[in-house]
Amino acid sequence: MSIAVSDTTDLPLPSRGLSLLGVVSLDAEPGDWEPADPRLGVRLVRFEDLAALVCPAPPTGADADPLHVTARHWEVHRALLKGDVVPAPAGVVFRLDEEVVAFLTVAYASLRAALARVRGRWEFRLHVKLADPAFAHPKALDLATHIYAELRRISAAALTYAHEGEHRVLSAAFLVDRATSDAFRDRVETLMRLNPALELDLTGPWPPYDFVAMQPPARPEAT
Repeated sequence: MSIAVSDTTDLPLPSRGLSLLGVVSLDAEPGDWEPADPRLGVRLVRFEDLAALVCPAPPTGADADPLHVTARHWEVHRALLKGDVVPAPAGVVFRLDEEVVAFLTVAYASLRAALARVRGRWEFRLHVKLADPAFAHPKALDLATHIYAELRRISAAALTYAHEGEHRVLSAAFLVDRATSDAFRDRVETLMRLNPALELDLTGPWPPYDFVAMQPPARPEAT
């Protein structure tokens, strides 16, 4: 699911704009936001029953400041622990609260649909690699595919994505109901014991980065 946001790629970033971290439902977060580090100024901008999680954008851009990158990770993760969140991509910057409200107004229906998709769920990521480099790669890929299929059956959604590393066989993301997270982890551990030639590295829970997305609208081609 994709949600259009203002494309700021060709515009100079304001010196004290607002970086969008994510969108939450006020059903789950009705009060004021208490940031992990007050110096970063993370807060909520509200519109009806939604709120944008924002913080001051560094002058050089959201991707260039390590402190901002760390703040984004932890604040979005804290939002996940409080309730449901639609995370925003790095680099989405608004000049004023009014622009944030305008975005929430235009994207309201899509944001509500995205929050409904991930309600009560979060993401886990699995990397499968060879524990024994001498093990045949085609056979390892076959085993990893069966593992993915089994975990897909006990997830709300799943997808594979490009993997890196000489011995990595498969990388995948799973959208898992919070109530069944322990059972999901237990199944991964069981599958690792049953497949000693493979190493299963499970991380999470994560915000659902791979299952909802805010993307700038496509630009018309020049004529």
